[in-house]
Amino acid sequence: MSKNSTDTELASTTLKMLMGAGEFIALKARYPDGRDFGLHIEDLAYSVDKRLSLRCLLPLPGIHRDRDGTLFRSNDSTDMELHELQQSLRLLEDAGWHIRLIPDKPSVSSLSVDDEGVIYYEYLNDKPGPFFSAQPRDINHYVQQFEHHWEHSFDISAIENLYEQVKPFALAQQATQIAVVSFEAWTKLIAEFSKKPEILQELPPRKFEELIAELLSRDGLEVHLTPQTRDGGRDILAFQNSIVGKHLYLVECKRHNLGNPVGVSIVQRLYGVITQERATAGLIVTTSRFTKDALSFAETVQHQIGLKDYEVLKQWLKTYLPK
Repeated sequence: MSKNSTDTELASTTLKMLMGAGEFIALKARYPDGRDFGLHIEDLAYSVDKRLSLRCLLPLPGIHRDRDGTLFRSNDSTDMELHELQQSLRLLEDAGWHIRLIPDKPSVSSLSVDDEGVIYYEYLNDKPGPFFSAQPRDINHYVQQFEHHWEHSFDISAIENLYEQVKPFALAQQATQIAVVSFEAWTKLIAEFSKKPEILQELPPRKFEELIAELLSRDGLEVHLTPQTRDGGRDILAFQNSIVGKHLYLVECKRHNLGNPVGVSIVQRLYGVITQERATAGLIVTTSRFTKDALSFAETVQHQIGLKDYEVLKQWLKTYLPK
């Protein structure tokens, strides 16, 4: 099927859903011009009944949010993008939509209508979409995801203040990649850690994350360190291409002392993030051990959570020693 045919079918499906809505429409867009769903923004704005609950989330170009909630402004937005957003806001408001703004372009965009259906994209996948589902489970998932973003969004009246007050920060300056250390230097460090694994207990948490990112990279994954925060969480995003698609693994690093085991709450929290973001699986690596409850919970979701404790980590390091 040609791209034009696909676009036409998508536009037709979107219009049928909008015009057949009886209760609510929840729209979360990656692009403010309507292209996610095959329509122009004017069509999205006016193909609806104003008496319905109409809510829309649009991205703020160039505004990003760190894991601890801190906002920063990068230099990757253009005046054209901001003008496009403001134009969409005016059109949607005139058509009776309640609009709020979210930092970053979402990794998932969705259009949920009543309990009848949802059109969605998942941009981390090799084939991001569009996909349509009338399954209650899928509809509920994307509605809940929308509600979560709605709770953490901004009123459109704040747009000017956000751009004036948020501290500029070049996206390229963030520690989103592995620290610039040569392959040879890492090989020497890994050899040293393997001989004296107790040194791992003295590493700063961020350096420990960099080490794990290097090991994952040597295992063939594409890795990205997330910005440093106070609350922990998914420290590394690890991507893997395979014959069935591109997989995303969320990795959490816990540089704990041996007497401070990783508890079940940390494992459960990561599992919740994996479920919410529909990642392939997760991994927790620690310089300590895991409690019995943590191990028991991981066993119940064994295909979605992996645990590497101090003993396993030592063996992992040894696999990269010079032969």
